[in-house]
Amino acid sequence: MLSSSTKTGTVTAALFGVFLMPVALAAQSVDFPTTCSAEADATVDEGLYLLHNMMYIEADAVFERAAQADPDCAMAQWGVAMANFHPLWPGAPTEVETARGMAAAEQLASLTTGSALEQSFVDAAVAFYAPDQDGYPARLAAWAEAQKIAQEQNPDNIDAAALAALARLATAPRGPERGAVFEDVGDTLDALHAIAPEHPGVIHYAIHAYDNPSLRERGRPYAEIYDKAAPEAAHALHMPAHIFTSMGDWERSIDLNRRSAEAALDTSGDVTQTHYVHAVDYMVYGHLQMGQAEEAARLVGEMLAIDNHQVSFGGAYALAASPVRLLLEQEKWAEAAALSPDMHPSIPWEKFPQAVAMRWFAKGLGAARSDDVASAMTAVEELRNLQSAMTVAGQDYWARLADGQILTVEAWIELAEGDEETALSSQREAAEIEDTIGKSPVTPGHVLPARELLGDMLSQLGLADKAKEAYQATLENSPNRSHSLAALN
Repeated sequence: MLSSSTKTGTVTAALFGVFLMPVALAAQSVDFPTTCSAEADATVDEGLYLLHNMMYIEADAVFERAAQADPDCAMAQWGVAMANFHPLWPGAPTEVETARGMAAAEQLASLTTGSALEQSFVDAAVAFYAPDQDGYPARLAAWAEAQKIAQEQNPDNIDAAALAALARLATAPRGPERGAVFEDVGDTLDALHAIAPEHPGVIHYAIHAYDNPSLRERGRPYAEIYDKAAPEAAHALHMPAHIFTSMGDWERSIDLNRRSAEAALDTSGDVTQTHYVHAVDYMVYGHLQMGQAEEAARLVGEMLAIDNHQVSFGGAYALAASPVRLLLEQEKWAEAAALSPDMHPSIPWEKFPQAVAMRWFAKGLGAARSDDVASAMTAVEELRNLQSAMTVAGQDYWARLADGQILTVEAWIELAEGDEETALSSQREAAEIEDTIGKSPVTPGHVLPARELLGDMLSQLGLADKAKEAYQATLENSPNRSHSLAALN
């Protein structure tokens, strides 16, 4: 078992020629030294293991159990506070999660930590819930800064280093600088892995760091071992699929997400955890790329039949994206246009305009490609309203993605109306937006890539050579996409 402090020097030491080591079994790979009772100390380790695997609901319950075992254990309340915000997940925590985390942070004020290490971790969690923080991005930035200070103050502690790496990933800027930050964090995590080859947080966060077309090859070794590091955690079973999906390895992705979905259902209680629908969306995408539309439709049907989905942005996105993905990938334009604006009743959709936009994008594109210009224009207006709501909510990435969606629908409206030059210009601009902002980890891929749609438009206009360039560019970002492959053959 790995000790939380290493005798080989600080975990931030520069290491070269790092090998990925075989992974042993699960929770024993986390060993955080607390000053709590023996029972609470062991339970905190269990909770921290779950926290590193982003199994937040289970982590919350385990840290609560640690608090019951030792009411004076500050690290138990630290864990409850940490389990109720999700640093790398898109979307803010719910009101219930925020209230529970804040109550834990307030309770920390009455508890005494027994070590400088504990105090530094408590300071980081309390920074997130400080009353003077204005909005989730500000809270996240405050936590990240304090978590990095905790690592600087405790350079030999592997959990401090792992959480500091997570903090850097969670607050990395959007745009061209993001890739450089992720690569640098990846270098740090490679060095940590050489010291702590079994640590689930190091493996997990490295996959996030390398979840990028230019870095995915560096992520493959971690993807090969993460499901073994946490074989019962739904998110750990899913996470390697980010790398395999980005490589177009559909069979590996589908298998991992099947196991993840099953694990999520097995551990769900009063609500069906978001891990389930997230895995299903990735499976649907993979099956569609393999030409297995019937299986994809079956999965979507099963997902939509469940009536108690956990309310979260990740859940909302999967419930919105999978049904439209199913139609758009098969070019069922009329069916996409006819989609009902009413969506799954378990989600308060007014809170997730960026997810609702998937439905209206599908309706708009479907209508435009069915020559129903009036309906397509109505969809554009709906998208503009949703984009305004995203802007007000500070959802800048999604608002920019909505720009691309609007331009795409407008491009196909323009083509339907005979303005070929403007149509191509709009579709090119949409493709450039998507290429620039990249894809969010919440999705296996855009519901229909704008550059692939540019290839379709160029092909339809008889510009075969330029269409080929667009399809090839699509495959550089998304290898083995079936439509682009077929278009090139």
